[in-house]
Amino acid sequence: MAKTAKRASTSRRPRRYLRSRITRNLILDTAKKVFISEGYSKTTIAKISEMANVGYGTVYSHFKGKDDILSRVIDNILEDFYTLLDIEFAPSSVKEAKKIFYNLMFTAFTLAEQNRPILKVYRQALRLSENMDAHWQGVKEHFYKVAKKSIIYAQDKGLAKQFDPQIGAKGYVLLVDRFFWEVVEEREPDVERLCTILTDMVFQGFFNPPEPSQEISA
Repeated sequence: MAKTAKRASTSRRPRRYLRSRITRNLILDTAKKVFISEGYSKTTIAKISEMANVGYGTVYSHFKGKDDILSRVIDNILEDFYTLLDIEFAPSSVKEAKKIFYNLMFTAFTLAEQNRPILKVYRQALRLSENMDAHWQGVKEHFYKVAKKSIIYAQDKGLAKQFDPQIGAKGYVLLVDRFFWEVVEEREPDVERLCTILTDMVFQGFFNPPEPSQEISA
């Protein structure tokens, strides 16, 4: 009897988890639509729960509030960017390093281009909410740490010039941050051209001139 009850409990757990994930995703998808249609200030948990057809308390059982929901929506959008950030930076040449930097910027700016409506709402939130500002600062801090680590690697391998990697990383992140919002606000329509120019700027300033057969030892 006890074994039967245990098996029943175990089989119920995945179903409960799946229902929870479905509800959570429903709330996020619905909230994104509400944020876009209403703007940050007018979006409320009541409106999200009503449109999603879930209980007010159910929303709070999954999220702390509308700032938490918007943060998760943005994190989902930036998932590809986070994935690239977390790939180990280990180029064997300046040419390969340049390609990695280009792809990182291209991914960020393409995401900005493809998700303008919700990112414009997010930018409103950055001006109005300390929680949202802290969320974006966290995104930039992660990017900054990865950039600093990448610069130090390139310097150690003789690919990059010798300069303060902390200042270099901050400068690079601020550059990407500035143009990310330029793309969101539709002031930079040609993402490929923008990435090419910025990548050339970074590499002319940070990296040693590539040699025809420049490789680094393992």
